[in-house]
Amino acid sequence: MLWLLLLIPIVLIGLSIYFERKRKKQPHVNMAKEERAAFEEMYNNEGAGTKSADPKHSKPF
Repeated sequence: MLWLLLLIPIVLIGLSIYFERKRKKQPHVNMAKEERAAFEEMYNNEGAGTKSADPKHSKPF
């Protein structure tokens, strides 16, 4: 019965390591770090603050 208590955390740790390695291999995960300036520009141009100042996107109450 003790082996079962040790097996569950070992399996969970193994699964988390597997999925972390799989996530790091995907190119879109590292893209945010490489193109920070592009994302900042998109945020400034298309962010909620810019759209809230536009009368097209706001309703008069």
